Amino acid sequence: MRKKITILLTILLMLPIIGITSQNNTNSPYTRFGYGQLEENCFSRSQAMGGTSIGMRSKTGINPVNPASYSSIDSTSFIFEIGVSGLLTNLRSGKESKTEFNGNLDYIALQTPITKWMGLSLGIIPYSYVGYNYNFTDSFQLPNKEAYNTYAQSYNGSGGISQLYLGLSFDIANHFSIGANAYYMFGNINHYKSILYTQSDLNTTLSLQKQSLHVRSFNGRFGIQYHETIGKKHAFVIGAIYEFKSPMQGTFENTMIGIDTIITASSNVFELPSLYGGGVSYTYDNRLTIAADYTYQEFSKAKYYNTTDTLCNRSKITLGAEYINDPYGRKYVDRILWRIGANYSNSYIKIGDKQTHDFSITCGIGLPLRTSKTMININFEYGNVGTVSLLKEQYFKFGINFSLNEMWFIKAKIR
Repeated sequence: MRKKITILLTILLMLPIIGITSQNNTNSPYTRFGYGQLEENCFSRSQAMGGTSIGMRSKTGINPVNPASYSSIDSTSFIFEIGVSGLLTNLRSGKESKTEFNGNLDYIALQTPITKWMGLSLGIIPYSYVGYNYNFTDSFQLPNKEAYNTYAQSYNGSGGISQLYLGLSFDIANHFSIGANAYYMFGNINHYKSILYTQSDLNTTLSLQKQSLHVRSFNGRFGIQYHETIGKKHAFVIGAIYEFKSPMQGTFENTMIGIDTIITASSNVFELPSLYGGGVSYTYDNRLTIAADYTYQEFSKAKYYNTTDTLCNRSKITLGAEYINDPYGRKYVDRILWRIGANYSNSYIKIGDKQTHDFSITCGIGLPLRTSKTMININFEYGNVGTVSLLKEQYFKFGINFSLNEMWFIKAKIR
């Protein structure tokens, strides 16, 4: 037991380090806008099922999307999960295209029972990623001259926002559970824009702009679930989540370098939007699970650079299914979990007064280890964003999750 406590303390000390290193898992020009690419915070099982999670509970996995699910953990268990992923992205605009690859450590979390009716979870998860690098050339006519000046314009960005969360869940009745997550949000987002003029007769040959957002803020999420079993073969869960609108504490810096260097700084000009979500799942005979979610974020009412008309409201629909032939089967293949899903969402950013849309399909498997409840989960996702006339982004994402489920709280019997 002492050795296991040492492992737990080591994990807790690792969390801030992981938050620093896991902030760039994308290469998309769309992340130049807003806070970048938003993450849903669902783990491998949910990722393979299209992202469904609000109406799902599990004794063997962690579901930080709905904190009400933490109380479902077995009173003698301890769960530890870690996930990594790779992302292959193809970008097309007109006749031009390029392909990029990124890899990342996505999340690390643990979950443990406090009592038979209370569960606790702690971990670090991403809120958003920023990563892009593109350039182009153009020209303009010089004042009072027939000659044209050619210039090269370059854009690149990096960083992201991470969330250290602590969640608690209670069973308040036979079929109801409630929970809450408290988040400490931290990270840095940097955007760079440079213009290089190729003609020497201009006074300014290089201009550089750097915009940096340094986030140190708090947020919270509430969740509720109603779970019911009918007979021996039918079970369903109905869940809901809510996040209130809150200030995003941090500092924004804008640096202009040209003939003169100008630096401006401001704070409290950003807000996190309110979020509403609902989900349902149905399980037949502990073998087949079907789930669906809907979420809505009111970005249009949240301040961004001190205004509320820059971003758009975001909604997302997810569908997913999971099948296992026989959870207690003697054959290994009978205990493999097969998952599939799909999701559709509209973005919270607009390009030229138009919102982009994201559609993806997902699949995955859960491979149990023979001698324990530990699971290796593998998931795949293929999706596309935007259009060729603007910017078409096609991506293929694969992830691997290691879910350790150990019996920690069983007293040894003395004979």
